[in-house]
Amino acid sequence: MRKALLFVPMLMLLLAACGGEEPDPVAELQRQYAVVESATMEADIICHYDDEVREYTLLCAYTPDKSTVTVLAPENLAGISASVENGMLTLSYADLSLDAGTYSAASLSPVAALPKLMEAAGWGYPAEQSSETVGERECIRLGCDLSDDPGTLYTTWFDGETLLPLRSEIVSDGVLVFEIVWSRFEVTGWAETPPENDSTQDTQQETGAIVS
Repeated sequence: MRKALLFVPMLMLLLAACGGEEPDPVAELQRQYAVVESATMEADIICHYDDEVREYTLLCAYTPDKSTVTVLAPENLAGISASVENGMLTLSYADLSLDAGTYSAASLSPVAALPKLMEAAGWGYPAEQSSETVGERECIRLGCDLSDDPGTLYTTWFDGETLLPLRSEIVSDGVLVFEIVWSRFEVTGWAETPPENDSTQDTQQETGAIVS
């Protein structure tokens, strides 16, 4: 059993019902992620290829326009980084930089996985949703399509209380490509301040734990 600590400003809790109407948890979740202007994320990514399985630990400095992803593990690749911007990958190591070209949904690079999951969380079309349990946490499972990635489903299990991502999967044409276990998610900037009402708790610094 492994514990990974999350040091995060807690995302706003779901708005309580107004006028007797039940809130839409998926709409509220996507509203929160759509206004994330910058975030620091870390995750383990298991890549399922035709003839092998590879695992990486990645650190991502995210913004909606451009993200920088750094490999933390395995050790022989540690320090390699890539920028993801407008569908283009640029790899860099030390003082070297290499344009890695474009990526498509069918050949999505693992370094683009976290930014694409953030895009799906904020702006994707909800294709699947359910309530499930991960470990001992009640979660919102949300699978989203992106208009520029036909045939690819981006699914994340979000903690039902904090809306933090716990686990994700990326499936292309019905085949599992990536499994993601999030270990850190820290919002460092908002595009706008999420609206509050009398029944909404204030944003606060919080430490949580995921047990896997």
